[in-house]
Amino acid sequence: MNISVERLPECKARLSAEIPADVVSDTRKLIVSQYTQQAKVPGFRPGKIPASVIEKRYGGPIDEELKDRLARSAYQEAQQKESINILGIHQVEREQFEADGSYMLAVEVVTEPDIEVGDYKGIPVEVTKMEVTDDMVDGYLNNMRKQQAVPADVDRAAAAGDLVVIEYTATLDGELLEDKLEKEAGPLAKGSEHWVDLPEEGEEPREFIPGLTEQILGMSSGDTKTFESTFAEDFPVEAVTGKTVTYEIKAGQVKERELPELNEDFAKAIGAESVEALRENIRGQFQQQLDQNRGQIIDNQILGHLNKEMTFDIPEHIIFNETQRQVNQLVQRGYEQGMSESDIQENQEDLMKNAESQAKNNVKTMFILDEIAGKEGISVSEDELSQRIYMMAMQQRRPVKKVAREMRDNNSFGEIRQDLLISKTIEFLRENATITEVDPPAEDAEKA
Repeated sequence: MNISVERLPECKARLSAEIPADVVSDTRKLIVSQYTQQAKVPGFRPGKIPASVIEKRYGGPIDEELKDRLARSAYQEAQQKESINILGIHQVEREQFEADGSYMLAVEVVTEPDIEVGDYKGIPVEVTKMEVTDDMVDGYLNNMRKQQAVPADVDRAAAAGDLVVIEYTATLDGELLEDKLEKEAGPLAKGSEHWVDLPEEGEEPREFIPGLTEQILGMSSGDTKTFESTFAEDFPVEAVTGKTVTYEIKAGQVKERELPELNEDFAKAIGAESVEALRENIRGQFQQQLDQNRGQIIDNQILGHLNKEMTFDIPEHIIFNETQRQVNQLVQRGYEQGMSESDIQENQEDLMKNAESQAKNNVKTMFILDEIAGKEGISVSEDELSQRIYMMAMQQRRPVKKVAREMRDNNSFGEIRQDLLISKTIEFLRENATITEVDPPAEDAEKA
């Protein structure tokens, strides 16, 4: 077989092949023989059908099968002799049988990019020191106690951390706001027996009326107050968007939270044997989270370094497919966050730009990691693949055999194997990176 390959821009190549007549003839005989064994023709026993009958009855399918096999053999030889990895067919320019029985093929194929991997061991990474502090554990415990706190009436002014029951009415341009709003937005206009949660010092307020909690702070039962609240330009209720609304408030009962004591009974109610055991559990959870964050920071810096250092063409059709996948994910995420169909349409251009940018980055990273995996001999064993499927089945609480069968039917094994290969390659890069830990800025340390 004569093979020639012409490299083209944008990860393409023109492959030309001349397949000798004897190879064409032998391949066709093999196909006809297989049809003879499997075909059912009236008047003939299976396996005893003459080749001439098979040729006459199944000539078209045999020709198509012959072209397919000859083309695949040409692709395989080109990959071996010319060291190109073919990802797909872009355009068939010529495919025909010559008078002498040979077969001529000319096709434009999409190939993997040529990647020259530079130094990928010892990639410099800088990560801020992370440690679990007693303050973090204490803060988490206090939040747990708050969740189980019991409101108790107090005869004093409202302070940070208290709960205050209020009633209020709103006016806009001298008219009652409730006359301007739909029923769904009624709580913006009027409220009775409304509980307000005053944030602790340093906490962000949870309020739907801007500035409400700040105004209530310091009020006592029976106190009244009038204040103006300005709504943001992007506030979702059109009647008050960007406008200033006047509120009249009357404070009812002030309540403080009676927190349960941090003792053995509290710990056991949560499932810990003792307060110390509870603290250790919380510390362990924080440490696991910090380790995950640290690993993500390291991985992001490694991949960012590789993407910055390496430049090569990427097959357009792969970028297109990945862009579509990213768009679908972004749209789905938008719906989950409460965006409407019109919101999606209005942000379509930004969604496409973000999706394409992420797609190019993802595809480039995949090719780089594949190349490194090949150089380092990193692979995925059958045991590792089986273990991943077992873990997926356990997470889904489904029988392993059923999950495996569905993956086989959906041709998902290759995708899972690829995910495992990428994970192992990133782990290799992390283990071989040069990691420097730095102290956090003083402001960040205080926040932590």
